[in-house]
Amino acid sequence: MRILAAILMTSIFYMIFKILKRLTKETNISIIITALIGLLFREIFCIDYNYMCLFLCLIILYLELTSEKKNKSLLIGILGGLAICTKQSIGAIIAIAVLLRPLLEISSKENTKIAFKEIGKRVLGISIPSVILLVYLIITNSFNDFLDYAIKGISTFDNKVEYKALLKSDMLEISILSRMIPITIIATILTSIITKIICIKKVEVQEETREKFTNIQILTLYSLPMLLVIYPIADRIHFFIGITIALICISYCLFLLGKIGYDKIKYSKKKFHYKTITLIIGVGLLATISLHGVINMREYINNYRYGKINKEIQHFENIEIPEYLQDRIIEIDKYIEEKEKQGMTVYILDAESAVYTIPLNKYTKDYDMFLKGNIGKDGEQGQIEKIKKEKNENVIYLVKNDNEILNWQSPIKVITYIKENLRHIGEIEIYDAYMQ
Repeated sequence: MRILAAILMTSIFYMIFKILKRLTKETNISIIITALIGLLFREIFCIDYNYMCLFLCLIILYLELTSEKKNKSLLIGILGGLAICTKQSIGAIIAIAVLLRPLLEISSKENTKIAFKEIGKRVLGISIPSVILLVYLIITNSFNDFLDYAIKGISTFDNKVEYKALLKSDMLEISILSRMIPITIIATILTSIITKIICIKKVEVQEETREKFTNIQILTLYSLPMLLVIYPIADRIHFFIGITIALICISYCLFLLGKIGYDKIKYSKKKFHYKTITLIIGVGLLATISLHGVINMREYINNYRYGKINKEIQHFENIEIPEYLQDRIIEIDKYIEEKEKQGMTVYILDAESAVYTIPLNKYTKDYDMFLKGNIGKDGEQGQIEKIKKEKNENVIYLVKNDNEILNWQSPIKVITYIKENLRHIGEIEIYDAYMQ
């Protein structure tokens, strides 16, 4: 998973660089902007379905920006379909953007026919991975669970971090960008509308200028679906993922404004100095990022050499685990195994459940990620009803004791029901044990 995470994040930033290079036709500037965006993400690299949607959207965006679009509509459609398979909510909006894109080309009857032909190809492309997923769900008899958890279950997700939390953030970059992004998006939408009106009225515009405005249109269109990642949880990672394409759009607009000023400068060596300065800045930023990585790698290697990397707990080999957590995993897993020998089943109703069940090769469905929005369409009441049905079975429920802080997305109603209606039979580490 860590290797896959590294590949995914590297691919994302490679696509950001390729898109910027396509837009600006400047290698040094593209490196600088990519590196600056990379610095924003330096502490939140991971493998995640939002990141995967971003990666797919970036590939689509790159294909849309290429001058030669022949036979690319089907591929763009397939990528839109893969986005749906990755995360249905955001993926569906990306797919809509994919279908709307040809409409931006309409300026005459002839263009209208071509646009709808392109839309048809894109619909076919979107259908291919979507149908494959549907067939897979039917064959594996998991279609009903898919509807229950991935579609209907969304209605039970009532957790949220409001956007105003970003405005009040202690991180200066978040505070600034959270104010800048809405203004930029509104400005680029207005620019796109004005450009469309100009094109429809066939006002004479230089080809180079028309291309720049078209680029802004495309960037604006594909920035909108990703912005939905920020809702309803407007925290740092969702915010940065959501604004990535908007940041590319901002960077491109600033580049165009800077180029206007640059072209007005009358100085014989301006190109040489411009290239030299941007190269130094680009190399400096890459060196900073590389140094950050080298320091982290050196620390990991030292921890590995001095035996601070886990070797005991199955499936967590070579992962750095705090000693207190390692001891806790060993004790809780020992407890579960002892109770199972007595004919009992142990469920951990906590967001950390999988930390303890993975080394035991166990899968406990809802309890492996016990968070609101992840427990099906019936939500917390459905879990309470399930517990009631297990009344005559030898089931032990572990819930965090009152001294521990629960995950903010924990199903509190279920935990409260257990504490108020079941027998307290003891404790193990940070958990209280309850039975019917």
